[in-house]
Amino acid sequence: MKKLILLTLATALFSCDKTEPGSPAGTSTTTMASGLPTPDHIIFVWLENKNYTQITNAVTAPYINSLIAEGTFFTGFHALGHPSYPEYIRFFSGTDNGKKNDDCIKGKPYSNENLYTLLKAKGKTFAWYSEDLPATGSDTCGAGKYVERHNPTQCFSNVPKSVNKKWSDFPTNYSLLENVVCISPNLKHDMHDGSIAEGDTWVKDNLKDLATWCKTHNSVFVIYFDEDDGSSANHIPVIAVGQPVKTNYKSTTYYDHYNMTRTILAIYNANQVLNTKSRETIMDCWK
Repeated sequence: MKKLILLTLATALFSCDKTEPGSPAGTSTTTMASGLPTPDHIIFVWLENKNYTQITNAVTAPYINSLIAEGTFFTGFHALGHPSYPEYIRFFSGTDNGKKNDDCIKGKPYSNENLYTLLKAKGKTFAWYSEDLPATGSDTCGAGKYVERHNPTQCFSNVPKSVNKKWSDFPTNYSLLENVVCISPNLKHDMHDGSIAEGDTWVKDNLKDLATWCKTHNSVFVIYFDEDDGSSANHIPVIAVGQPVKTNYKSTTYYDHYNMTRTILAIYNANQVLNTKSRETIMDCWK
């Protein structure tokens, strides 16, 4: 009997997933999370390089702050590092793929699983809309005030060009949106080069109706920052509103980008991948 127990324990130990954190290799696992809603759409608006205190209660960001009472305010959210490009890649694929800087990437060197492939396997859709992107599927380093480093889709060989969309193609009929959507305003409107006030105004002018629509159409609208202003704390403000989301609620739990990616995948019963497997699913914000 003792031999049988020892053999069972040894088998379990040596069959564990030993994927190195951050490595593009390794298998994915499916984790079912009870108590999660299944929104028809989850929309992320990516803003840039502002810390928690720069946005919270800022008189220059009245619209973004008005959303706090309408949904859940994540007061313990943190980015994973600096600079921008690795943060976007981490969110999209559960690893930074070894990317450590903002330099443009030649070709499509990455082929590991990502939000697009994992959601597609469950019959769900994904798209990334970028302001000033010159053409659908463009792999340009920059054009106008568009920059590649704020759009990770174009460097993955297993992501079709059709996923990489122009902001001008964003549908006015929101029911036509993909299940999971990311929006990257240009450098002026995402607060990177422009002011907080300019970013707040752009979000209000372009997305206020969408945020309101989400509250009655089983959808979620998220104000999301890639990183803070360069500090080691990397404390970022994140706000979610929508029909399945608690209103006027503050979540104080420590979360990071991998928690959010894990939660998206868990919502649609998709496989977890790489660093999302070590995180907890976000559960406290749902009604």
